Amino acid sequence: MKPVIGIFPSYDNERNQNFIDSVYVDEIVDSGGIPFIIPLSSDPKCNLEFLSNLNGLILSGGVDIDPKYYGESNTGKSVNISFEMDEAEAVLVRLAMEADIPILGICRGMQALNVFSGGSLIQDIPSECGFSVIHRLEKPDVAFHDITIEKESPLSDAIGFGKHHINSYHHQAVKALAPGFSVAAVAEDGVIESIYCKNKKFVLGVQWHPERDYHTVPDSKKILDKFIKICSE
Repeated sequence: MKPVIGIFPSYDNERNQNFIDSVYVDEIVDSGGIPFIIPLSSDPKCNLEFLSNLNGLILSGGVDIDPKYYGESNTGKSVNISFEMDEAEAVLVRLAMEADIPILGICRGMQALNVFSGGSLIQDIPSECGFSVIHRLEKPDVAFHDITIEKESPLSDAIGFGKHHINSYHHQAVKALAPGFSVAAVAEDGVIESIYCKNKKFVLGVQWHPERDYHTVPDSKKILDKFIKICSE
């Protein structure tokens, strides 16, 4: 039986609409899963009902998280914040972690895993870390830089350790790791590119977008296939 994979969506404040990039749906289908777009809700009971019908959860990319969730004021670099997304994702991440549901966090999704589990973020990489590595370019599906993957992590299990190339489209990143999380990969400038939680079945965050290039980049397809396989068990 195919696993049902929940996708946490983005939210358009002006139109009052939930939305999701179709590539998230496509990659789940192509890897053997059934996609389910989760309605935004900060009600724990609603989120428990959503999670009870899922075999796995993808936290998708999106806008910046309000720094108040990690005890900081907005320096002016955290932009396009969505109150609705933050409130709903904070509840969903907590409950999904407690239920030990397999989770794959992508870009903002990785940041959400860290923040809503007790970690913090770099609010703007260029301002705080410089420009030695460009992390955000206009075409994330063709912009690549190197990362180094640690030997022991769900990421190395999927694609191997050492040097790899990834696409890049972010201006924020993990600063202080949440309790229980470890680093799975870093960029050449030291920016954390992947995190995981050791004491869970499968909780992995990647700062790039494997869903954007999984048709052409074997590593991206392997990450998604590994996630779907875990969700099928």
